[in-house]
Amino acid sequence: MIHDKPMPYYTWEPPHCKSASPPLRHCSLARHRYTPQFMPAPRRPRPPQPAARKPAPIVPLGTVIREFEAWRSAQTGKPSRGALRDYWQKQDAQHAQRPDYALWRELHGADSPPQRRQDPTELALRALKSPESAILWAVLALLPEVLELPALSPAKKDSLLQTLRQRLSQDRPPLLPLTKAPLSSALVLWQARSLLGTATWTELQALLQTATPGWKPGRKTDLGFWDSELPWPVASSQITRRLASTLHRQILQQLESKATPAADLAPWHITAWMLHRDARPAQGAVRGAELETLLAAASTARLAGDADQAARLAALVLHLLPPQAPDSFLQRCRVAAWHLSEMGLCGHPALQIPLEDLPFPGDLPTTENGQAAARQYLDPQDAAHPYLTSEVQNDPDWEVLRRAGIVLHHPLAALSWVARKAQAYALKKQHELLQSAATLAARHHRLITLGRLLPHLPPSPERILGYAKTLRQNQRRMPFLRDQEIWQDWTKSLRTAWSRLEPEAIQDAEDLFLLHETLHDREVTLLRVLPDELQTLALRHLHSRSQPSPLVQALVADPRQMQQLEHQRQVELWSVAAELRERPELAPTAWISLVMRGEAAQGRYSLIVQGPAGRVIHHDRLKPMSATPGAELDWAPFLETLTQAIAQTSPQATQLWVAADSGFASLPWAQMTQEIFRVPSWEWAFRVLREPLPSTIPPGTYLRLDRTTSIPEPSPAQPLPAGTCVLLPLAESCNANTRWLGLEAATEEKPAPALRSLQVGTYDHIISAIPVQRGDLKQDLVRVCLAHQTRTFLSPVAPLADPEREAFLAAPLTPPATWIKNGLPTRPAPKK
Repeated sequence: MIHDKPMPYYTWEPPHCKSASPPLRHCSLARHRYTPQFMPAPRRPRPPQPAARKPAPIVPLGTVIREFEAWRSAQTGKPSRGALRDYWQKQDAQHAQRPDYALWRELHGADSPPQRRQDPTELALRALKSPESAILWAVLALLPEVLELPALSPAKKDSLLQTLRQRLSQDRPPLLPLTKAPLSSALVLWQARSLLGTATWTELQALLQTATPGWKPGRKTDLGFWDSELPWPVASSQITRRLASTLHRQILQQLESKATPAADLAPWHITAWMLHRDARPAQGAVRGAELETLLAAASTARLAGDADQAARLAALVLHLLPPQAPDSFLQRCRVAAWHLSEMGLCGHPALQIPLEDLPFPGDLPTTENGQAAARQYLDPQDAAHPYLTSEVQNDPDWEVLRRAGIVLHHPLAALSWVARKAQAYALKKQHELLQSAATLAARHHRLITLGRLLPHLPPSPERILGYAKTLRQNQRRMPFLRDQEIWQDWTKSLRTAWSRLEPEAIQDAEDLFLLHETLHDREVTLLRVLPDELQTLALRHLHSRSQPSPLVQALVADPRQMQQLEHQRQVELWSVAAELRERPELAPTAWISLVMRGEAAQGRYSLIVQGPAGRVIHHDRLKPMSATPGAELDWAPFLETLTQAIAQTSPQATQLWVAADSGFASLPWAQMTQEIFRVPSWEWAFRVLREPLPSTIPPGTYLRLDRTTSIPEPSPAQPLPAGTCVLLPLAESCNANTRWLGLEAATEEKPAPALRSLQVGTYDHIISAIPVQRGDLKQDLVRVCLAHQTRTFLSPVAPLADPEREAFLAAPLTPPATWIKNGLPTRPAPKK
């Protein structure tokens, strides 16, 4: 039995012991003293103590921010300042002791700042030294933003970087990406190392390839893993822009130190621009950082030797330029526009300067004229400028220019100035100077400069063919946003240089065909071979008033669209000859190519006639009909030569498909017995022949001018076949800006829609009873339609008289044989 109290027991004490206890009575041993004692209770085992509770894990800072975003989105409209203050007071009471939370509140608490302001640098230092993993990763994500604070002193910045270096190097084991967020934490860690200069391109490439298999520099990268993993205190758009800025900064540093070749860095620069582009809202304006990165990517591509890629990117910059750009950036764009013109592309209209009006580059930089030249030619932030300066000091060709007295304050501008003055007596005899200038112009892809030097160099077939191939390659690599005036300047230089050669200097037929096709209507030919969507956008760009145009927006959204023709197979003369031999329907045709060598007044020409039976190549010179200056050329010998060549190559020819340049506008084609169809080029005809039937064919229609009031009704007995459009004779002339209306009934509630030249160009066969004004592509309706989807365009030479108008309205599908036929014959009706 277990007692609750201890049981007493007695202890015997001898007599000599003094004790305060009273003696026991009724005991035989009265003389002894007994002291009562108590026996302790038996020990019971203690109940097991509960295990000590671990402290609650720290809520990640990203979760706190996500909760705030959810609360804000649940509010009706924008929260008031009072609501924000009440919300953050509760959060501050719970998390204010955390350095990462306090740091985020200092950086992003503008709407409701904390009650007690703290130094962001001290908070970042505390967070870097914190043993908590959640706090450390949060501050690593926020640290680049802290280092970009304008009020941050150099001493504090050095202290932050030193603490970061110690934390990343002293951790044993070293800091590794989080298991629950391997990609996003690895990206944060790479950016932290980039602040110290220890991050490598290989690590970042491996990270991005893990996120997107098959990715490589120069392509778009997807950072979708940022939102799919653990919540972070940085939004995905912000981390995207931060990565783009980091790449941009690292590339410029490595270009300056020459640590990495520019060819390896150029693709990374394009990726940095694409990151900026993807971080922009769908309808948001272009940010300045995006334009600066894109312009720097163009400089890196030019430094890497890819001048065509540099021109593509620079053209996008100038077409994306906002109306109110900073003056410093406008200065850089002005220099880029000058570089761009040498590559044959057009930029912002406000930055275009005629080449003849460029300032003299040889004035001292301290003078007023020298400062004006520097504003036009010098971009101090151009990464390629230090390399060019080093080349000028060490290259022997630049030394030739220096010995000749050419001032090289702005070397590339000095080359252009030498080309402008090449025909001057003081320069045209200095063959070594001109040869060195041409070598340098070809090296730096100054195509206008090279073209203007070409006629003043010793005649060389190799040099002329090389220049023609360069022009063709330049067009193939960038068929958009081209400057037609510059192309005319190039072809003029090519004609002039070719005219200095002997007629038999170029014997190879394929080389001659290359020259002919280069001098024909390349603008219409290139547009015709583009995909339908891009073709329409390119034609709309001619008259677009929006800035940037839909074409530019499409190219920015997918820059690979600029490479549509880069890898396309080029049409050669042997392929045209094979087509003529193998297709029976081409047996009664002869293909004629005519180009002028030199000025049209000189009469030098080159002729190629190709038929099923063979080929004739002829070079000659037309003579004037009299000795009077400006007299007309005698075409009779040429027509006789042409007739003989047709009889030799295609004896049964009833149609002549003629590609001739503007120098043959006065040629009396009416003396030829065959039916003549004028094509922009042989390549255009070759590709149109191979085009499949369109999936949708618009119904035949009659169109009248929008401004006309009286509508003569056409003969109802003449219905139009599908794909045919007839422009009624209600004006003296028309062009690509003319608006058209159909003949369907229109009411006040539903007016008839006006049609533009693009809608007219969707018809396969166009018969215009109005003469068409010829000229550049922007104004020429015939060229616009042939560049779009039109196969045949018929029009009269002069306005129709009343009897001719009545005869046309009675039979619109059978116009007179004297009308001009542009394009190819009408496609035969498909057999049922």
